[in-house]
Amino acid sequence: MTPNFEIALNKNQFPDYFKGNGQYFTRDPDWGTQLHIINWQGLCTYLEPLETSIEILTDAFSEYLNSVELTKNDASELLENIGCYYYLRNKHPFLSKDGFDLVREATESEKQKISHIMAFLGETIEANNDAQDLELYNRRMRKLIDDGGPTNIENL
Repeated sequence: MTPNFEIALNKNQFPDYFKGNGQYFTRDPDWGTQLHIINWQGLCTYLEPLETSIEILTDAFSEYLNSVELTKNDASELLENIGCYYYLRNKHPFLSKDGFDLVREATESEKQKISHIMAFLGETIEANNDAQDLELYNRRMRKLIDDGGPTNIENL
């Protein structure tokens, strides 16, 4: 069976892969939403033995990032994907080979886009004043930082 990440690579479908669209959707059994960590674990299994794993990941994530729009859903998914990267970076050393950091080493325009989208997400969640959304957002940001992510992702 061909891994989903390899399918996305062969079909040039990285935005769908990272967003969990179509065949790349993995249902969270509790919430029924996309379970991003499963796709990231599959990505790690496929990329880890490859010599060009970091280059493939960088290109794939860049293609995905180019597809992210300024919507609450896309912004939430971006935060989830970045969070998965930092969580798995601690479990799969190849993700930080030679000090590599997917977000901190992104191009300046990509870092600006990430910061802009994360600021938008924070502002949107605060403006909606939904206690559950705010709690989830704060928990996700704390986890991101605890896993080694940027302390101020809204200003990379």
